Amino acid sequence: MISTTRPLQRLAHRLYRISLPLFALSLLIVIWSAVIYQVGQERTGAVKDAVASSQSLARTLADHTGYILRQADHATQLFKLKYEESGATLRLNEFTRRLGLLDSVLPSKLELPIALVDANGAVIDSVHAYMPEHLAGHAFFKALIANPVDTALVDTPTLDVATKKWTIRLGRRLNDGQGHFAGAIIILVDPTYFVDDYDRLDLDENGALMLVARDNGLTVGRVGDQMVVSDRIDFRMPGPPTHAPDELLITPAIDKTQRIYSYRELPRYPLLAVVGVSRAAALSHFEHRRRVYFGILVGASLLIAIFTFLLNRQSERLRRSIRQAKEAQALLRAAHQGSLDAVLLLKAWRPAPGKPVEDFIFADVNESAAGMLGQPRSELLGQRALRLVPLLRGERFFRRFVLVMETGQPLEDEFELTQQAGGTRWLRHQIVPISDGVAVTSRDISERKHDELEVQGKRSFLQSLIEHLPVLVYVKSARPENFGQMVVWNKAAEQVTGYLADDVIGKTDCAAFPPDFGLHDGQDDLTILAERKVIDHPEKPLRLADGSLRHLHVVSVPVFDERQQIEYILCIAEDISQRRQQEVELRQNQAELAAVTDASPLGLVRLDRQRRCTYVNRTFEAITGLPRAAALGAGWTSALHPDDYPQMHVALERLRHDHAPFQSTLRCLHRDGKLVWVSVKIAPILIDGQIEGYVGSLDDITTLRESEVALLESESRLRTIADTLPAMIAYVDADQIYRFLNIAYEREFDLGGVQVLGRSVVDTIGPVRYRIVLPYIERVLRGETLSFEEEDLKDGLERCMEVIYIPQIGEDNLHVVGFHVMRQDITVQKREKQRLLKLAQVDTLTGLSNRAGFTQKLSDAMHESRQQGRLMAVMYMDIDRFKPVNDTHGHGTGDALLRAFAQRLTHTMRATDFIARLGGDEFTIIMEHINRPHDAAMLAEKIVAAMRQPFDLDGVVVHISASIGLAFYRDEDISPAVLLQRADVLLYQAKQDGRNTYRAGSTVDG
Repeated sequence: MISTTRPLQRLAHRLYRISLPLFALSLLIVIWSAVIYQVGQERTGAVKDAVASSQSLARTLADHTGYILRQADHATQLFKLKYEESGATLRLNEFTRRLGLLDSVLPSKLELPIALVDANGAVIDSVHAYMPEHLAGHAFFKALIANPVDTALVDTPTLDVATKKWTIRLGRRLNDGQGHFAGAIIILVDPTYFVDDYDRLDLDENGALMLVARDNGLTVGRVGDQMVVSDRIDFRMPGPPTHAPDELLITPAIDKTQRIYSYRELPRYPLLAVVGVSRAAALSHFEHRRRVYFGILVGASLLIAIFTFLLNRQSERLRRSIRQAKEAQALLRAAHQGSLDAVLLLKAWRPAPGKPVEDFIFADVNESAAGMLGQPRSELLGQRALRLVPLLRGERFFRRFVLVMETGQPLEDEFELTQQAGGTRWLRHQIVPISDGVAVTSRDISERKHDELEVQGKRSFLQSLIEHLPVLVYVKSARPENFGQMVVWNKAAEQVTGYLADDVIGKTDCAAFPPDFGLHDGQDDLTILAERKVIDHPEKPLRLADGSLRHLHVVSVPVFDERQQIEYILCIAEDISQRRQQEVELRQNQAELAAVTDASPLGLVRLDRQRRCTYVNRTFEAITGLPRAAALGAGWTSALHPDDYPQMHVALERLRHDHAPFQSTLRCLHRDGKLVWVSVKIAPILIDGQIEGYVGSLDDITTLRESEVALLESESRLRTIADTLPAMIAYVDADQIYRFLNIAYEREFDLGGVQVLGRSVVDTIGPVRYRIVLPYIERVLRGETLSFEEEDLKDGLERCMEVIYIPQIGEDNLHVVGFHVMRQDITVQKREKQRLLKLAQVDTLTGLSNRAGFTQKLSDAMHESRQQGRLMAVMYMDIDRFKPVNDTHGHGTGDALLRAFAQRLTHTMRATDFIARLGGDEFTIIMEHINRPHDAAMLAEKIVAAMRQPFDLDGVVVHISASIGLAFYRDEDISPAVLLQRADVLLYQAKQDGRNTYRAGSTVDG
């Protein structure tokens, strides 16, 4: 029996291995055949749709062409009617004038060449660049003569040799009063007009549209972006069944683009309208679907082949898997029995099929698990777990067993378990789903967990200590596998450097910091590894991300492991930037103080409490001739004149009691024997009311005393010069008392010098004028030089006085002790300047303000708007179509139009608005004190409406319009040029939007 079964099994296995590939091959043949048939059907449909689309476009082109030709026919009929009614006096200039008879039947933009021909075929009138020719011998003209019927004659399209263009010639016979032939009206239509307008046809960029003459085969069209004129293009109409009824084939091809063509005949004219759509564009959706079909087909074929291959291999693997499973089961049982971990295999227990799991049965347990549960393994196998071990009912056991079994996701955690006998222990628990149950592995990790918690507590304390230290603490790894990586970065390091711990920890210096960052110093790390010692940087610069510079005192310390190998590099840094800055400032202040004292014009000396000299400056050395070394101690007294030393001694004794500074004029004997007069001042240095020393100053007044006599003589000369000047000159001291004035000043106030000197300003000029000049007096007494103009009325005449106040600085070079006054009558110069300024700001053509006047007014208006917080507006406008008027009628008419435009603009605006002409046809308007933007917009609309009315300029009537840009301003820090540029941009927008309108900005342009 066994010998018979095995051959049958082998035969069935071989048949299975052969039948499965045969079935897969048959399935692939059927799928590929179906897809290829479907693709062919869809391609035929796509071609038919493309022919229908091109036929629709050809019909549109034919309708448009026929319409224009019919309108041209109507134009010849209308001309014939008016020509014969007028007794053959009608001419083309009247017929083709704007809004005339021709515009009633033809579009105004279609300027067709037209000719009026007499009975002999000679052109007697023409418009729109008609090329004159004698038509007497032409068959077209003879046909018009021989055709008495009132119908238009359309000639076969012809090619003009000179222009390389071909035209459609349309003519109509004209009769005289007796009905005899009197000539003809002929219109030439350029076929390129019909094919040059893409807006009428929904055609792709590679499409083609053409008109073809049926008689001679001439063709004109647009293919892509190029115009085509040819008589060599051959059209064939193959028709069904291989092609659609209206489809055309073109030979030779016009270009490299493949197209699908269709045509439409014009019923009354010998023309065909031909449209071609790009084959690639027309069949693009079909090509996309074909790629999708074949992509899916290839993918499905691969899946079928792979699936067949996998099924064949799966049968082989299944037998091997059965053998391996039996072996693995035996090995697994041996492994978990010998494992130190507790291993339990639990099968789900349900009270009935389909009911929820209520318990688990011990399918297998190893000896470790039996010992952990406290029962022999033989008594556990096959028993219900919850009834035998109540501990498993806890949250971390039964419910988790059910959750893992339902979700199929393993679960692993560590937890602390309280024992019934007292105490706790830590378990590492792992639950893995098995068939209708779970496998549980547990390990006692109490000892390891206690060690980890203890280390974690110490680490937390150390981390908290490091984080709250006021100095920078950072630690880098010195291990070879992660050398230089940052492992510690405390809060102080974050605050000082600006780098957060999350951005630094785990990175090396090169990755965390830029190259010029002060803490990036790999050489220090290598030095520590080599020398194994502490490195101290007393002052290391630190360049922060914002460019600021700080200085740190950094100490790098190696940290050794138990093998005395450097494991970490501990760095402690203190920010010494403030202390260093204070030291630098202190040294700088000392240097500045020494420089100031040495540069002082006074000789300085410092004495201690015993009146011994501790310091003198270089000026003291220069005044006395006594070197600093000789002056120290008691040597400074040798610089005083022997007769004046007792006076100095008495003054110093008095200072010890009353602490009042001593000042006097003494003499010094220079080392070269010269007598030097000095002004001496000595004051005590008081600390807590006690004298700690003295400070004295010496001012060399020898030259001053010698110049007193010369000064008196100089004052006399200055008096003589001041009295001869035509300007009014005076000097007033800090108390506003007159100390000097010349004769011109006395005449101004009708006072003598004796009466004015010593009097105050208010008593001299009166309280009314004093209130006017008081602000200027206060400013000049603060050290400001002033120049201003003062309006004055004397003897009934208005005067303009130019006044100059010049402060006089006192001997201390700090305080103003008075000021000089200069007054001069500039009435004549002021009036002449105003007259010239007014002339320079007026436009001579229109009488409006020019650009200079506008610029000044705009600046003043913006300043007032900022001061008051009021809204203002600026209009920038120009005249639409001004250049054609200027070119057509001449500059005289153009100037007259500018004057009339300015006059109408003046009548349209408010009386308070400022109007200017910038130049050419550009005008501007400044509108101040407007309540809302809508008011200015209404004025702009009013201007646009007013300028639409015609202008009658001495018999010449012109039609123009205006475009306006309207910008608003209120309390912005911008220049007048920026505000005017905003209005100019808005004017450009109005021009772009079709002219004859305005565009306004927001109330605050951004």
